Amino acid sequence: MVKYDRLIRLVLSGYTIFTIAFFIYLPIAVIYIYSVNDTPYFIPEWRGFTLEWFMAAFRRRDLINSLYNSVLIAIFVTAVSMAIAIPPSFYIVRSRGRIKNIFLLYMMIPFVIPWIIIGISSYIFYWYIGMPKSLLTAALSHIVYSIPLVVTLLAPRLYTMDPDIENASMDLGADPIQTFRYIVFPQIFPAMLSAAVITFAWSFDNFIISYYTLGDELTWPVWVFSILGKVPRIMPVINAVSVIIITVSSIALYIVVKKGLVRLI
Repeated sequence: MVKYDRLIRLVLSGYTIFTIAFFIYLPIAVIYIYSVNDTPYFIPEWRGFTLEWFMAAFRRRDLINSLYNSVLIAIFVTAVSMAIAIPPSFYIVRSRGRIKNIFLLYMMIPFVIPWIIIGISSYIFYWYIGMPKSLLTAALSHIVYSIPLVVTLLAPRLYTMDPDIENASMDLGADPIQTFRYIVFPQIFPAMLSAAVITFAWSFDNFIISYYTLGDELTWPVWVFSILGKVPRIMPVINAVSVIIITVSSIALYIVVKKGLVRLI
C-alpha cells in the first residue's frame, strides 16, 4: 500500500511538472529565445544574439503610448474597483437574507457572461448616452468585471476572520474606524494586495472589452492586434516587449512574496 501511494504521488508529480513546463514555461522560453535571435521570422534556427528588437521597441512611439495607456487604465481600474468592492465584501460575509442572495447573483453575472457581450453592450451604452469612446470608457467597462473579481478574492479571507475580535476591540473603547485600521486591515491586507495585483494584471491584459470601448488611443493588447500582419519585422519587437513585461512582473511578484505581503498558498 505504501509503495502504491508513492507511485501515485510520483506519477502525479511528474504529470504536474510536465504540464506546467510544457504549457506554461516552454512558450515563455520560446518568446525569450526569439526576442534575442537575430532574425525577424519564426524559424527553427539560431542566427545570432542581438538586442536590436529591444532598441526598436523603444523607438516606436505608438508602442510606448499603448503601454502607457494600459498601465494608466490598469491603475485606475484597480484603485476604483478596490474602493468600491471592499464594502460589498463585508456585506456578503456578515449579512443574511434575500438581498444578500440577490447581490451574490449580481456578482456572479460578469463571470458567466462572455466578455464580448460585455464589450458590445458597453459600446452600445456609451453610444446611447452620447459618451465618446476613450480611455475612460474602456476603464469604466473594465470596472464592471473587476468589482465582482475583487469581491470574490476578498470574501474568502473575510469568512475566516472572527467577528468577536472586532467586537472586543470596540468593547475596549476603539471606534469602528480604529477597529478597521488596527484590527481588520492588517488581517485582510494580504488578500487586498492579491486582489489588487490580479485586477491590475487582468485590466492590463484585457483585449476583448478594450477593443469595443476604446477610442483612437490604443492599449497594448489592442495595439498588438491592430499591427500584426501589417508591419514587417514587428513580431520580434512584440516578443522583446513581452519579455520585458514578463521579467518586470516576475521580479515584482517575487519581491512582494519575499517580503511576506502575499502568500501564494
